[in-house]
Amino acid sequence: MGRGGEENHRVLRKFVDAKVEGDKKLQALADKKDTALLAFVGSYVPRKYSPVSSAGARINIADEFGVEEALKRIQSDIAKTNTKKAYLLINSLGGELSSSFKIAQAIRDAFDDITVFVPHIAASGGTLLALAGNKIRMGMMSQLSPVDPQILYSNHGFVSVNSLARTKRLDRKFEKQREQEIGYPDRRMAEMPEPAVYEEFYGIRRASEKYLAAILKRTKYTKEEIDKIISLIFNLPTHSFVIGKSVAKEMGLKVVSNGDPEEWDLMRDWFAKYVDQETDRHFIRYCIPRAKKSVG
Repeated sequence: MGRGGEENHRVLRKFVDAKVEGDKKLQALADKKDTALLAFVGSYVPRKYSPVSSAGARINIADEFGVEEALKRIQSDIAKTNTKKAYLLINSLGGELSSSFKIAQAIRDAFDDITVFVPHIAASGGTLLALAGNKIRMGMMSQLSPVDPQILYSNHGFVSVNSLARTKRLDRKFEKQREQEIGYPDRRMAEMPEPAVYEEFYGIRRASEKYLAAILKRTKYTKEEIDKIISLIFNLPTHSFVIGKSVAKEMGLKVVSNGDPEEWDLMRDWFAKYVDQETDRHFIRYCIPRAKKSVG
């Protein structure tokens, strides 16, 4: 790499927050299981830029480069141990759908067997990341959510793609009513969206479905299972609807609610280490299993 390339690489590393995790217990877990550990943790404390300006962690291009950086380092060292297993810790309120999909694909490309840990929340784009796992471990307070992009719509603020799509129900209602019989709230709702806006929202929803299907296919769900999951996940009542472990199982997701409690506690403690630190991006941390020494 030339001098210019090295300088660009240093600049990129400043742009992301991807670092090796030095916790001895996590290193021991990685060694014992011969498994790479990767954390993608969004804090609940936004970074404050000024007395009136702040921003929280949101899946975006910075996280794309952060995960890329982490995976490069992991794969470089894993060549010594040849492991293709990973424990993926996720806590995220979501963000850009395209970034979530690219990150999920990259992690899926890097490993054959992925166990996802969700101690608290993997919402929206975070849910898409969680679905990259061959299995998902959830606990008492764990939550996934609908993969439901929010779009800035005129002066109405952010609007759910699914919610706008559901306003089509009004068409069926109006078929049997004269205009003067329609109540003002329904009439106002019907007047809001324009045809071009409908098309844009349906396009975004269709992209979401395709991203979901691609990730679920990579994690060995059948076509019937994929169709069922997508149908259910796009027909939940609200963007913030809680998909706990029981609902996730009913939807057909590969959820594990038991397992090794020591592993769960370690991953939960890892999440707790970063969740209250001020940041405007996700903490990306990793721990690589060390090669076992041969006995002569």
